[in-house]
Amino acid sequence: MPKNLLVLLRLALLLGLLAGCDDNRSTYSIATGGTAGLYYPYGGGMASIWSARLDNINVKAEVTGGSVINVIQVARKESEMGIAMADVVTSAYVGGGRFPEPLPLRVLFTAYPNIVHILSLAESEFDSVASLAGKRVALGAAGSGTAVAANNVLTSLGVDDIAPVYLNFAETTSALKDGTIDAGFVVGGLGIAAVTELSVTRNLKLIPLTTDELVKLNQDHPAYSRTDIPASTYNGVDSDVQALGIWSVVVVHEDMPNDVARSLTCTIYAHRESLLKISAVAKSMTVDNIRKLSAVPLHNGTLAYLEDTDMACESGL
Repeated sequence: MPKNLLVLLRLALLLGLLAGCDDNRSTYSIATGGTAGLYYPYGGGMASIWSARLDNINVKAEVTGGSVINVIQVARKESEMGIAMADVVTSAYVGGGRFPEPLPLRVLFTAYPNIVHILSLAESEFDSVASLAGKRVALGAAGSGTAVAANNVLTSLGVDDIAPVYLNFAETTSALKDGTIDAGFVVGGLGIAAVTELSVTRNLKLIPLTTDELVKLNQDHPAYSRTDIPASTYNGVDSDVQALGIWSVVVVHEDMPNDVARSLTCTIYAHRESLLKISAVAKSMTVDNIRKLSAVPLHNGTLAYLEDTDMACESGL
């Protein structure tokens, strides 16, 4: 056999073997959010951890419209995983709100607490949610968890005569700068980039919630709780701001194999320090906080991980 032909045959065989290896590596997707929020980089960070640490799974992060779209995609098996806010996941699981029937979801693990930022500019007269009546308010992107939370806040507090605008985070902050809206909702972890950037370029005002308002919101929506935005989190905001907190979770379809769910959960907790390089909110992603959303059951694979956290993460894969 000619030498050149032998080399080509060997090369073809090698390429075939490599292709065969790639064929054995399943590609999963995690539905996240828009690029101006935290879901996308956080989801991308988790995807990198899984892809690097699990031999037969490659994970990619998808840009999406947010929580509502994410749980629907997971329920339809269009995405294997999705990040979503607790209130959206609860409604989807029981079949309430925007979901006419229950969706077959399970919680893989709890991610981090989101903060409901109600934004305006310092020179505005708005100092309470009630003062937004009749004003132009950005409620988040259509189909996002931010839009659900914003509507829940306004409805629970009896502010139902605003002029709503549906904008993503980047569009919301741009509209505030341009004066085309009076206020806007941005829901994300402390120090979220969109709010940080706005505070650097304009005099930011964070509209606070009163204790009575927070009690009412918790009564109407048990997934909501009080949190504080500490002073100096954002430029020019020199005192603590009382706000609403909503946990985010990673959801999967109830049919995900137990061994896969267990390995995904175990791997993330074993390499959580990598996520801390993306955002400090990862410090809240602990095993102790894994049951923060009690209304929706954990996946059986996650329960298996909790029963034996010392077992190798890759077991069964």
